[in-house]
Amino acid sequence: MESENAGSAFGSRHGSRVTVAGSAVPAVAIFDLDGTLTRGDTFVSFLLYVLRRNPSRLCRCLGLPRKIVMFMVGRMPNDGLKSAFLSAILKGVGGDEINTYAAVFAERCIRDMIKPAALARINWHRARKHRLILASASVDLYVPLIANLLGFDETVCTRVDWLEGRLTGSLSGPNLRGTAKLDAVRRTLGKERKPEIFAYSDSHWDLPLLTFADHGIAVDPDKILLREAPRSGIATEFWRASFAAPAM
Repeated sequence: MESENAGSAFGSRHGSRVTVAGSAVPAVAIFDLDGTLTRGDTFVSFLLYVLRRNPSRLCRCLGLPRKIVMFMVGRMPNDGLKSAFLSAILKGVGGDEINTYAAVFAERCIRDMIKPAALARINWHRARKHRLILASASVDLYVPLIANLLGFDETVCTRVDWLEGRLTGSLSGPNLRGTAKLDAVRRTLGKERKPEIFAYSDSHWDLPLLTFADHGIAVDPDKILLREAPRSGIATEFWRASFAAPAM
């Protein structure tokens, strides 16, 4: 079930080599973004990118270390911490300004953050005409742009709130991690006959999605996912240091 690098064949939860049978419903490949396709966290990278161009907003970040400590000790949920960072750095910024930042950031993300092995796996699915979905807890300010540059068909991501053309600093809807991401993916898939599904993630928060898929693959997994993957019949692959095209 466990492969040493991205060049190894991966198995389904039943231990067999993956094969994709002909079907009237195209197979679907669902990829997480941060830590799976990328080296590093795009949300933090995007906020730092904006902050470097607006250093006057640094004074609004003075309360963030306290928020981080509250999160680490369980006194603040992840969506609260995400909103706190959004509010400190982006609250009040207009759409045109954000779009300019996002367009440049997305290009830089493709150039500097995407793992070569991730690109190879995306291309493997695209060559077989699989439906490509990027499913991320990161925000819709830039995730759809990254998805478009990578050639994805659809994007599922956390949405931010706007008021009169400016960011409010809040989320609009749920933070898409855990079951919230799976629910959003299910809505995107629709009520048609379930296709064969491949899902890729580095995070234990995506265990609901990985176990929902026919072929769940833990990519460069965190400690909890590394422990839980074998118990859940999820294959493990390591892409971070691999420059070889992943063979299937």
